[in-house]
Amino acid sequence: MKQLSIPQIEAALGPSLFNRNLVYRESLDSTNRLARDLASRGAPEGTVVLCDEQTAGRGRLGRRWESPKNTNLLVSLVMRPPLRPAEVFRLTMILALAAVAAAEEVCGVSPGIKWPNDLYVEGKKLGGILTEFSAAGSRVESVVLGLGLNVNWHPEEGLSPSVSLAKAAGREIAREPLLTSLLLEFESNYASLGEGALEALQKRWNEKSATLGRTVKVEVPGGMVQGVAQGIDRDGALVLREPGGREQRILCGDVFLVRPTDKA
Repeated sequence: MKQLSIPQIEAALGPSLFNRNLVYRESLDSTNRLARDLASRGAPEGTVVLCDEQTAGRGRLGRRWESPKNTNLLVSLVMRPPLRPAEVFRLTMILALAAVAAAEEVCGVSPGIKWPNDLYVEGKKLGGILTEFSAAGSRVESVVLGLGLNVNWHPEEGLSPSVSLAKAAGREIAREPLLTSLLLEFESNYASLGEGALEALQKRWNEKSATLGRTVKVEVPGGMVQGVAQGIDRDGALVLREPGGREQRILCGDVFLVRPTDKA
């Protein structure tokens, strides 16, 4: 496996917002950590942090996300959107949509989105998004969106089965066109969001959901709740219909699919 070709990526991005401040390191502890540092020092919107090896990456709830060298996509974006803190999840949503579109275009693989921030193929985890932001009062100052996507890595089966795009597609995947497709798609989604197209983006998110209409358990700060996943609302909350018919709006939590043999 070879390193990412930054000149190839820059040539493909052309005048894109994401071609103005592209920061590459061969190895990093975490792309999000460097992106947060750059954001705190005034890095402009559209700053991209890339690496070929990540040694101490993090997922949600502090989980570790490590990646072998020269195999996967490890990227973090610095954004400065005119959003309130409660609306930041919209960026997670449109980045997930961009990753799905890029996988379909470049690899012929169509992932599903598992709320709130994971990508799955045939029940196996393909990647995840970690969103962090800083705010001053009711105004968001900066958002860092980190994406880890299994591309040419062949993960071992375990308690949480994983998959890569190469395994799903049956061939090695060139990472440069995958990354540029993802960034350009995200840029288009971001522009649409700014133009007020939230409903159309929300509809696409729900169409790509891997959990809607299914009975799930959701681990939330207060314990575990169960019901049928009804949809994702405009700010990214999961709408769950409980067995008694009451609908609950869940802002954060971990989702587990309830199989027919599971007990309620």
